[in-house]
Parts: sequence; C-alpha cells; structure tokens
Amino acid sequence: MSKVVFILLFFSVFSAAEEGVFYINGEAVKKISLALTTNAIDFGDVYNDSEVDSILTEFWVNAEAGYDYTVEISNDDETGVLEASRNPITGFTQGSITYIDTATGADQRHEFYVDLNTAIMSDDIAVTITVMVAYNDIHE
Repeated sequence: MSKVVFILLFFSVFSAAEEGVFYINGEAVKKISLALTTNAIDFGDVYNDSEVDSILTEFWVNAEAGYDYTVEISNDDETGVLEASRNPITGFTQGSITYIDTATGADQRHEFYVDLNTAIMSDDIAVTITVMVAYNDIHE
C-alpha cells in the first residue's frame, strides 16, 4: 500500500520586481496574478497496477487584457509515475506542459489533470508540481 501526496507549489513570474502596477516604455501593465484552488493532491492508498482516477486542479490567471502569457506546468518526479494533461482522458505526459493564452484583464480559469502510472509505482513518492506564468512580450 502506498500513500501518495503531491504538493503544488506555484510561482508567478513578472516582468519587473516591483509590486503593483509598473511601467514599461511609458505603458502601464498590471502584474500577473495566479491563484490555485488547492495546495495538495492526495490519491490516498494506491496498490501497484490499480486504476486511479485523474485529479483535477484548477487555477486562475489575471493579466493585462490583450497580452499573451505562457503557462508552464512541470514537476520534479524522476520516477515517471506522475503524469499530467490538460485533458482528463488523453494526452498524459511525464514531461512539462507549456501553452500560451491571451489575457482578458479578468480572472481566466485554467485546469490540468494529474494521474499516476501505477504499473511502474514501487514505493511512496512525493512530488512538487510547479505552475509558472509569465508575459511573453510587452508591446510598445
């Protein structure tokens, strides 16, 4: 029996170190905010080769309307047990997930799913999942 717990760690990357509104080439740009709904994913007790349902994790990004930003979801699992996807059924990968979205100026909902490859699971694992958000470019 293995107890699996994943801790979500999240970071927002901003175009400047200053808090609040900042200026780039005279243009005001709001800082990107990132909010996750949970800080832990617990699959409970899992046996080798058992089927487990993927776990939904939601987060919201608020950035300057009309600006593109990149989202990267990655983890530090070196065993290959942890898999993630933006779709609850297909596309699970052991690597990171990266995609681009355009900000609306309001909270935008994003989601990803976490699953276990239980066939190769041999012991307890603890994995940190990192969600990073950054502006792609600040237009002049």
